Amino acid sequence: MILNEDKKIEDLIIDAYNEKIWLPEFQRPFVWDKNQIRLLIDSLYQNYTISSILTWKGNDELSRRRVGGGIADIKVPLHNSEEQITYLLDGQQRTTALTYIFTNKHIYKSKNKNPAPPLNLYYDSEYTGDEAEKRWLFDDEVIYDNDNSEHSFKIKELLKKKELHIKFGIRFIKVKHLMIDNLENEFSLEDDNQKYKFLFEYGKIVNTLKDKILKRKVVDIEQRGNLNSVLEVFERINTKNTKLSIFDIMVAKSYKKFDEGYFDLRTYLKIITSEESSVKNNYFENIKNIKDIEKYKNPFLDELLLFLIMMILKKEFKATFIIKISTDDLMNNIKNIHFILKRTLEILNNNFHIEYDKINDYKPIAKFIVAFLARYDNDTNYGRFLNNCLWNTLLYNRYPGAQNERIEKDFKRINRHIFNLEIALMEMKADNSRNFDSIINSTAENKQLFNCFYHIGKGSTRNQLYKSILLLFKHNNLKDFYTGEKPSINGTKITKLEQHHIFPLNSLKGKEIINKYKNSEYHNIINNIANISLITKETNNSRISNKNPSIYIKEFEDEHYKKGNIKEFYKIMENHFIDEEILRFLKEDKFEEFIVARTKLIYQQIIKLTTINY
Repeated sequence: MILNEDKKIEDLIIDAYNEKIWLPEFQRPFVWDKNQIRLLIDSLYQNYTISSILTWKGNDELSRRRVGGGIADIKVPLHNSEEQITYLLDGQQRTTALTYIFTNKHIYKSKNKNPAPPLNLYYDSEYTGDEAEKRWLFDDEVIYDNDNSEHSFKIKELLKKKELHIKFGIRFIKVKHLMIDNLENEFSLEDDNQKYKFLFEYGKIVNTLKDKILKRKVVDIEQRGNLNSVLEVFERINTKNTKLSIFDIMVAKSYKKFDEGYFDLRTYLKIITSEESSVKNNYFENIKNIKDIEKYKNPFLDELLLFLIMMILKKEFKATFIIKISTDDLMNNIKNIHFILKRTLEILNNNFHIEYDKINDYKPIAKFIVAFLARYDNDTNYGRFLNNCLWNTLLYNRYPGAQNERIEKDFKRINRHIFNLEIALMEMKADNSRNFDSIINSTAENKQLFNCFYHIGKGSTRNQLYKSILLLFKHNNLKDFYTGEKPSINGTKITKLEQHHIFPLNSLKGKEIINKYKNSEYHNIINNIANISLITKETNNSRISNKNPSIYIKEFEDEHYKKGNIKEFYKIMENHFIDEEILRFLKEDKFEEFIVARTKLIYQQIIKLTTINY
């Protein structure tokens, strides 16, 4: 980096006014208020530090706008442009504030389409109070007369009446006058002698303020390196302690103009996650062919999707590689990226019953699937291995904490044992952070259960293991206890399978259980996942309600027997991890025996799903 210590505040303002420095489009908009601007000017006046600015001179590679510019000022780089641009990476709020207060340049705040009203700041040369920043006054502020505390005025109003300088002489100095060489045309004083004297005294104060403010040196640090290294630095710059979004950075970096039109990352993400069966490797052709593309909703969070794209293109596991992706990388790999993401969504939905609106709750397995599909053919053996890995991840919490590093470690194991994936899986399972082996020896007297429970109440959350075992339930081809209906993702509240207690909370037996265990280590045992299954709301409310299992199970069994489909009923119950022995426990309201036996059956399914069996 080079430090340019000869640059002055005046030079910075002139560069901004003449549009010689530009803001990358991922910079947040100008948001400073009047008081922040006032404090900046007073800090300069009092020789306080206002920190440095950071610039980078590079090619026309980023969509950008002028300092203080609005939406209409955005410049889009041409594809393969070689124009040299100076970008302001850090210091835009200060630079925009200075441009706003010292010039008449139109300034846009936040994302407003219209420019902010002009700001006119004045220096009170006679201020002697303790609050130094109050020597700086905006023309629309109420000012109280020093000689008469009951009398107030506004500089703006006195200027309209042409009374400001008649009443107060050279007391109030307009800050914008510091950037004007010839002040003679700024005042309407009829008497030449009076005008000369006024301008002389007024000019002396202006020159003093220039020396104190505009001649102050500003440290301009020039960032060296290519665009990717600059973006790595920029990503670490905090604005009010808020980390800048890699997605916003990539939107600006990838935005390019081609002969056919503009490349826009947001539209691109909709193309590669679309449900279209055939996506072409031509970005602009896809825009024409895909109907209602703007209505498409990306099922992945933007930053997660960028990470997945990076894993496909760069075969890396570190988020820092995202900024190394170029527009050409994206344009040349549309079809392959779409195929892998579409296959990933199918696996998450079909193999694991993860609905699209819940996908972002399962980031580690989405990353693993994408990394796997980007490297290996999806043949039968690989497919089984992938499912085993993912069930291990879900049920044994394989990736707590540093997900990306752990996933990378697993892929090194896979590469080492690509011809014997069972060994790779054994090495991977050695890192599992959960162990359920104690469940094997569980008894009604010495219960060993899954540490996950149903939580009642709006907005309640359930732990990761609870959600994973629910996926395991869905994987077991569950049907409703009574109607035999299958799960329906888009079903109504009546037909969609929901979580309900097998021993109902408000049944006589349920109340007995709650009372029995309320002061023990198993005080929440009735909400354990082993007492939960998925049935329709209609069956729960109309058929089960607050009945003990001994009542409603017998009713269900009798009805199915009369209909001649009793074997189907037993099969449905088996899929709910309720075999004949457990069914007997239910018909006898034996809760302890039931919950231990069902826990063991669920554990047997976990072992089956997490072990390779060629």
